Amino acid sequence: MPSTTSTSTAVAARKTPSVRSEPAAGSAWWYNWYASSNAAQQTQQPRTGPEEKKTEAEMVKEEALARPDPPISTPAPAQSSPSSVNETATANVNVNVNPIAATVSSNSKGWASFFSSSRALTTKMVKEKGEEGMEVMDLDDEEGQGQGQGQALLPKTPSVKSTHSTSTETRTAKPKRSTPPAPLTNSESIKRKVVEEAKRSPSPAPSKKSMIAPPTPKLPNLVLPTFDDTFRTLPRSRPWPKERERERTLSSTALTLKKTLGYVSDVLFASPERAGSDAKGKGRQIDKALEEFGKELPRAWDVAGQSAVRDMVDVKSCKKIVIIGIHGWYPGIAVRTVLGEPTGTSTKFASMMGTAVEKFAETHGIAFEDVVKIPLEGEGKIGHRVQKLYQNLTENDEWMNALHSADVIFVATHSQGCIVSTHLISRLISEGHIRTAANSDFTASVQAAASLAAGGAPPMNPVGKQRICLLALCGIHLGPLAYLHKSSLVQPYIQWFESPAASELFEFQDMDSQVSKDYVNALRQVLNHKVKMVYIASMNDQVVPIYSGSFTSVSHPLILRALYIDGDAYGSSDFLTNLLVLLLKIRNAGLSDGSLLAHLSEATAGSLNGVGHSTAYEELATFSLAVDYLFLSNDGLDNHPDLDFEPFNARSALNDYEIPWALRDLIADERVVYLFSHEFATLRDAFDEWQPRTTILRELKRKLEPIRRLKLASRL
Repeated sequence: MPSTTSTSTAVAARKTPSVRSEPAAGSAWWYNWYASSNAAQQTQQPRTGPEEKKTEAEMVKEEALARPDPPISTPAPAQSSPSSVNETATANVNVNVNPIAATVSSNSKGWASFFSSSRALTTKMVKEKGEEGMEVMDLDDEEGQGQGQGQALLPKTPSVKSTHSTSTETRTAKPKRSTPPAPLTNSESIKRKVVEEAKRSPSPAPSKKSMIAPPTPKLPNLVLPTFDDTFRTLPRSRPWPKERERERTLSSTALTLKKTLGYVSDVLFASPERAGSDAKGKGRQIDKALEEFGKELPRAWDVAGQSAVRDMVDVKSCKKIVIIGIHGWYPGIAVRTVLGEPTGTSTKFASMMGTAVEKFAETHGIAFEDVVKIPLEGEGKIGHRVQKLYQNLTENDEWMNALHSADVIFVATHSQGCIVSTHLISRLISEGHIRTAANSDFTASVQAAASLAAGGAPPMNPVGKQRICLLALCGIHLGPLAYLHKSSLVQPYIQWFESPAASELFEFQDMDSQVSKDYVNALRQVLNHKVKMVYIASMNDQVVPIYSGSFTSVSHPLILRALYIDGDAYGSSDFLTNLLVLLLKIRNAGLSDGSLLAHLSEATAGSLNGVGHSTAYEELATFSLAVDYLFLSNDGLDNHPDLDFEPFNARSALNDYEIPWALRDLIADERVVYLFSHEFATLRDAFDEWQPRTTILRELKRKLEPIRRLKLASRL
């Protein structure tokens, strides 16, 4: 009967080769040394008591501990040659040396390198019937690389070096683009500027340790959509037809009578033949309705038609300009310690608007006779501020004379000042200090009476109306971000340290509140007097959401919307930025956005870097947009529809799972597809390139997945 030792040796010779990958240098050595050292200590330790008889299991265990392991990645041979015996003997001598002490000078990582470099602990064996075993390695996905959907199959027992290189190639197979795509705009100068800025500051090479794509380089700030994006595309780029030109000259009563007679004629004189032709021509009627959509919107002078020539001449004859600057809400001392000192003042806004006017005059070869800047200061609640600013303005004779004789009036304001400015303009119109087409006779009499009461001669008012434009930057029309109302950081300051002006801002989150109703009434009166409104929200505003800054709940042809985009924000989320710009273009066309702006504003709140609430008025392009809108376009139809608004309550919880349905309803609108099919196709093609960096944006991307299945071939 063979001995236990020979039996164990035979078993070891028949043992299946190890399926583990070869570990890092020194790791197997450390394990062999540890096992042999323990066996040697147990063998050499003298016994103090009488020798006990060992069981067969204990003897097998002792033999196993005393025997060194064969090389991990090499099968044990059945028969050993003399040379292999010598090598084994040498290995046995080496394993009795402490590898940590022997390599501490050359290997500073020591034993911990085993856990960082060895793949033996992270490999699994997969073996199916009739196939050789294959190792499966779990790869940790790096954010933004678009990998990690499955597991990479590797050949059997690869080396550590080859395994690491294979995983690196898998991670870098689809690197993230170094520059974002061009912004959603028709302006070639803006696209070229983005590309040039990206080339001017190239990105560094990716780190070998993380293999994460480098951040996008700093890009220029943008204000989109531009004036040309809105007025050089449908529906505003289509001239008014001759029939519409004749309608502009008719009174509202005559126009209503004409439409009524046409409807009655169609009903009384209808025939079966005509009914059959109507069914065949239904498609043509739909196309005609799409072509005629948006007739009430203002047009650029060069596409407005022949009837706009007279109005264009009046605009070019404008010589005197008044610019009013009104600051926003100033936080008290307690909040300033958190948000910082306010840097924007009424003087800043008036100065920036003055610079935009001078740039426009230089570009178009116009010389203005006089440009008067009126900065109005005053803090408090909205009603108190309106009264205080009105008093400061009317008590200054120089300012009032300039206001009465001005051809053009600009108002530049920010945050809470947007609401204050609307009330102020409404009051100036009601009391006859601003001359419009609807109150020109009343204004003339009021100004003449005021001049005679002061002992002067009646003023020589210029013929025609004054043109007014209000630029509202980051306006708090629908209140601050909804979650700020319950914020444990903000709420204590508002309740115990700040004035009631801070708490009043949150009342605008509900359009049924009294302050919101008063504001809508003032806005309705201002729009009825043909005052142009420009609402510019900020992409990365930490206080006012986009739906509030752009006032998405109201609709009127004279309202123009845009988005201020910090360069860092665009580089972080180019797809989402372009989607928001497209939604604003849809709103500028007089169509609904399907509440997508409200959903996207809440989803992106706080996820992008920057302080957009305070930097939007540092960008000259925001002021230039208002200047172009006033000087380069008309007022649209003479008879505008009344201000339309939808009730809104920001405190009501929004269901983000409505986003796919809202997107589906939006692209199902024939008017949206007809006007913006190319833009939607561009977004669809760029969706896969969007790599969100935050959990909120990654979740939002999943909700916007239906855009990948969008089919617009019939309209492209």
